[in-house]
Amino acid sequence: MKKGEISYSRYAPMYMFTEERLELIRQAGREIAEAKEEIFELFYDSLRLHPTFSEQYNEIVIERFAQDQEGLWQHILEAKMDDEFVRYRSQLVRDLLQIGLAFEACFTAIFALHEFIELKFMEYNLASLDLLQTFKRICSLGALIAIDTFNQEINQQLADQNEMLMQLSTPVTPIWEDILLLPIVGIVDSIRAQTIMSAVLQEIAERQAKVFILDISGVAIVDTAVANYFIRVSKAAWLMGCKTILSGISPAIAQTLVELGVDTGRLSTRSNMQDALERAFSWTGRAVLEKRKQKG
Repeated sequence: MKKGEISYSRYAPMYMFTEERLELIRQAGREIAEAKEEIFELFYDSLRLHPTFSEQYNEIVIERFAQDQEGLWQHILEAKMDDEFVRYRSQLVRDLLQIGLAFEACFTAIFALHEFIELKFMEYNLASLDLLQTFKRICSLGALIAIDTFNQEINQQLADQNEMLMQLSTPVTPIWEDILLLPIVGIVDSIRAQTIMSAVLQEIAERQAKVFILDISGVAIVDTAVANYFIRVSKAAWLMGCKTILSGISPAIAQTLVELGVDTGRLSTRSNMQDALERAFSWTGRAVLEKRKQKG
């Protein structure tokens, strides 16, 4: 089973299908097999007329079902309660969501087909109490799988968005050869501080930077955990041969660092970006070269 896929074992204790009951579904499926095309045509017509779907989507949805019509029929009426059942149903929901359907519309599309099959059971005088109860429980299981799949998709989207925002909020930029800059704006919590640390060290390693400027002029509050992250970044960078300059320290942050007793160690501090750049150029020898050009 692939990472992130839902196992049937999650649902088995809630439903406890017996082979005897499932065989009722399989037998009934064989009885109504001759009506399969009729059932699907009724199903497709219902999607075309259903108010949940706009003209933009109904033919696309119908095409998705029609592409795997035989597989869908077998999936429902072979009634094999296992990981493959869960995987198939999850993928169907994902495909419909990817088309752009709202979750409510996904439910409507999937379970409308079950309703037409159930009606055909009745038409063929197959609808015993045991058969209908088992079929409805299979539909219920499908609904639960759909909900779990939808929640997984939403959580994954949120995780991807958070990761993207984290990446956008840590724009480590090479401003000169051997010199990197990371301006931080907004609130810095422990999670964001850890992301900053990882991004900075990766850039230092890739670019073999000699100086790293961390500008926090856009940060209003720094607590103990975040301050310690800044110190850890400095120490880790130093071990990699890169000096760190912390610029833009406001009076409030300076007072906080003093009150917290934070040991700045090898962390060089400057009040503004200009001073930080001058210090960085000095460390890399560029201020001296610039003066020589001016004399020439």
